[in-house]
Amino acid sequence: MNKSMINVILWDIVPVLATYYICRALGVHEYGAMTAATAVGLLRVVWVAVSQRKLDGFAATMVVVFGVGLALSFATGDEKFLMATKSITTAILAAVLIGTVIAGKPAAFSIVKRFGADSPEQAKDWDKLYAAEPSFRRVYLVMTLVAAGGLLAESLIRIPLIYLLSTDIMATLSQVLLWGTIALIGAWSAWYGQRGEKRARAIAAARPAP
Repeated sequence: MNKSMINVILWDIVPVLATYYICRALGVHEYGAMTAATAVGLLRVVWVAVSQRKLDGFAATMVVVFGVGLALSFATGDEKFLMATKSITTAILAAVLIGTVIAGKPAAFSIVKRFGADSPEQAKDWDKLYAAEPSFRRVYLVMTLVAAGGLLAESLIRIPLIYLLSTDIMATLSQVLLWGTIALIGAWSAWYGQRGEKRARAIAAARPAP
């Protein structure tokens, strides 16, 4: 795990998740815990925007995850509907990923470059390979679509389970579904991305110089 990935986890993801789960452990209602987590994520986005003059994509994503759920939760006090809002959130994230593909800028490339590039020079090398090699671009197109498909499947699976299982069981299972899906997508993406990059570099090296 490189320094860039560690920084993203420590500063963009952990504070938001920790705020939410600490609040819940202290007995704070779901609404209050989601409000606190959203506020922490929003503060991170504002801090980066002011200090570095850029949008922190991962912190913004955490704000979306909790903010959308918070906004939807006010529609009803029903606990099952509240859990179902997580499906709406992941479906929105899936739609955003598909949107990046339609826009011609698959999100997987930006995500992997931020996590995987150990130096600005390596990031520039990836940018050059991405611009020059179609097979390399296809790797990140596939990765983005698979991630979107995984999140969409997770959102669809959760909804019937919410109404088939008890609230207590589903409260835990819902978290397992979300983070288990994310972990599986991450593990597969790491394997597929490394394999695809090697193949793309081999193709680029074998191509005759212009």
